Amino acid sequence: MPTSTGLKGNRDFAILWLGDTASELGSAMSMLVFPLLGYALTHSTSQAALATTAYFAAGTVARLPAGVLVDRWSRRRVLLLSNLASAAVLGALALLVAAGAARIGVLIVAAMLAGTVETFFAPAASASLRAVVPAPQLAQAYTRMQARHHVASLIGPPLGGALFAVAASLPFAVDAVSFAAFAVAVLFLRARLPAPAREGPRRLRADLAEGLRFLWSQPAARAMMLWGGIVNFAMGYVLISITLRMVRAGVAPAAIGAIDAIAAGAGIVGAAVASRHAQRLPTGATTMTTGFILAAVVVPMAWTTDVRAIGALLALGTFVMPANNAGIGAYLSFVTPDELQGRLNSAAGFVSGGLVPLAPLIAGILLATLGGSAGTLIGAALVAGSLLPLLFEPSVRRLGRPAEWAPGG
Repeated sequence: MPTSTGLKGNRDFAILWLGDTASELGSAMSMLVFPLLGYALTHSTSQAALATTAYFAAGTVARLPAGVLVDRWSRRRVLLLSNLASAAVLGALALLVAAGAARIGVLIVAAMLAGTVETFFAPAASASLRAVVPAPQLAQAYTRMQARHHVASLIGPPLGGALFAVAASLPFAVDAVSFAAFAVAVLFLRARLPAPAREGPRRLRADLAEGLRFLWSQPAARAMMLWGGIVNFAMGYVLISITLRMVRAGVAPAAIGAIDAIAAGAGIVGAAVASRHAQRLPTGATTMTTGFILAAVVVPMAWTTDVRAIGALLALGTFVMPANNAGIGAYLSFVTPDELQGRLNSAAGFVSGGLVPLAPLIAGILLATLGGSAGTLIGAALVAGSLLPLLFEPSVRRLGRPAEWAPGG
């Protein structure tokens, strides 16, 4: 049962929010520094990207079985051990870099381990949020958790770059400390967060299928995850295409980085606005509106490499995302039984993000063969096409405010 009647004064929610913010800030730094260190070690742009690729590939492979195991273990223990494991991996990497003993192979292995551990942490954190926040406040809680992502995106990369300039090992050391701090914070959670109660034999394949089957049995959730899978791939494709076009047009790297900062700032504002109105936003209409806005902002990007225009368009798209993501996340948590929380979270993440690693490769190929405007318009068409699962599922249109949600969908 939740440990408080709301978010204000909810100590456990504050611990989860602060700890998750600290660890995500550290991760945002590391994601910038992985390719920087890779290039410093190899002087090769292709090899420099291997560590980041390894991080996402390991996470994709491990996501579904991790969700099964999270549903078998104490959520408190998973939070504690996953943060300690991340601290150990990044702390060891920091020591090797400081000693001059790091090699590209070491960096790739560290990235794979970090990506694997993250797949345990994310579903455990989501399941824990449901345990410490009352159902009526879930949407508001998820909007506040969304804010930490945009804060990390705004602060993490420049901070990581500044620390890397001081010493190549420093960003990894700070990241390790952030995970260790969250592990300590977990010890002060009042909620017990035990393993879900369940009976009968446990088989990995059957448990994994059960999570996917439950997701597929919820019409609104299924449609939103299919939309998410297509739109996440399409937006990743569009952003890579635009970045490459600006590089080819001679836009300064600092100006390109400023676009990310603008988008992150818009996301923070969007999360703040959504948090105040979370209980009044109908989830289905919010998701469909977000899809239409994303499609609308992408199309004009096909005809410009102007930083101000792209920044303004991307800011609009990012502004609406926190309310959308929080509503979907809260709804999934609400309709999912406790014993399926980890598997459902992992299954949803797999469906909505499984195609994202392909976006850079396809964007590069199409940009080279079709040119900038045509390649970006293909991305816009994909974003628009992603709306089809939402438009053809009536339950999405009927999905109202959090107070109107029905258990079990």
